[in-house]
Amino acid sequence: MAISRAQLLKELVPGLHAIFGTEYNRYENEAAVLFEEEKSNRAFEEEVLFPGFGEASVKFEGAPISYEDTGEGWTARYTNETVAMAFAITEEAMEDNLYDKLSTRLTKALARSMAAAKQTKGAASITEHSTLVIQAEMA
Repeated sequence: MAISRAQLLKELVPGLHAIFGTEYNRYENEAAVLFEEEKSNRAFEEEVLFPGFGEASVKFEGAPISYEDTGEGWTARYTNETVAMAFAITEEAMEDNLYDKLSTRLTKALARSMAAAKQTKGAASITEHSTLVIQAEMA
């Protein structure tokens, strides 16, 4: 749904002292310190553990060589997600706005929302992992 003049009443009437809440101090991308970013164009990526072999044994003279079997270990799957948000503004709301370039202000708010989503997703994966480790240690 488009943002209309009805949702921006105070910005359409002379006398507004200030508009706040559109710019906050920028925070560092804390997730970048904790995670290694990799590019992908697939719905998911997988990593498979190769467990290798057991320890080699000493072969005595005339004895046959021992052969080992191996296979795949556990698989880690990383599912990619798309995070998206947009806004639409009616032409009338743009024309009647008195105080600020409305689209510029809303674009900054949109960027802040997207950055917050990225940080929240990064923190959530750490919290989930920490909970699993604590539960495993208690068991």
